[in-house]
Amino acid sequence: MIGDEPSLRQRWLGARLAELRREKAFSLQEASRRAERSIASLSRVENGLVALPPRDVRPLLDAYGISDTDLRETLISVAGEVQAERRGWWVEHDDALSPSYLDLVRLEAAATGIHTFENGVFPGLLQHPDYAHAAVRATGSVDLTDEELDHFVSVRRQRQQVLTRDEDPVAFHAVLHESLLHQRLGGSEVFAAQLGHMLECAQRPNITVQILPLETSAHPALAGPFTVLSMARLDFVHVELMTSDVYIEDPASVRRYQDAFATLGDLALGPAESTRLIADKIVTTV
Repeated sequence: MIGDEPSLRQRWLGARLAELRREKAFSLQEASRRAERSIASLSRVENGLVALPPRDVRPLLDAYGISDTDLRETLISVAGEVQAERRGWWVEHDDALSPSYLDLVRLEAAATGIHTFENGVFPGLLQHPDYAHAAVRATGSVDLTDEELDHFVSVRRQRQQVLTRDEDPVAFHAVLHESLLHQRLGGSEVFAAQLGHMLECAQRPNITVQILPLETSAHPALAGPFTVLSMARLDFVHVELMTSDVYIEDPASVRRYQDAFATLGDLALGPAESTRLIADKIVTTV
């Protein structure tokens, strides 16, 4: 089953624990003795095959002599997030979604902030249902049945709940290349509905939308779209490719994307000017 695949954060936690063990120069046998866990159990944890609950992280760190408070809190927090992943709404869709897409859904649900740059289609979290149908068809999913397409769009709409939930809606900041305002994906009626939906979203206090003008020829995202997802203790970058997804977790690399997004925000029109531009485009579209 697809849903049995270990999540991104589960793999991250296992790899980080293995790294800490090696830094202490402990063999698996020695670590097993110190932690009073079987070698097989430790190996499965380190390979991300088993989710280690928070209560079991503390004694393992104690056994390794890890006293760094910030590091301990990070690992325990991530273990809690991994545990929570098994109770999300997405569990009922495990068999229909790819592991990499499930990772995105899980990260969005746990994120405190999401920063995204797009130049091909409007971000999935801001898509009108009709536009979402057109976008999925246009980006290569031509073999989907109507039922499969409806299900995929339904999942996308459920993802959008992170923006509107009553408790701690995620802070979402999108910088969109102005070329998006000239790509009438789905036809004029669908496109106008999408632009109107964007304006409605931009009215929410937790959502910021900026437009990067066409004349901005040089900017740090010429390589393409990306999304920075900020958790309580970890940050990840998601890059969607045509047939797969890439997740970047190295802190130095993540910072480069964060810096790039900050520059994009400086180059883009302000939120008020951006919404006026979108509103003007609706007038010329309908």
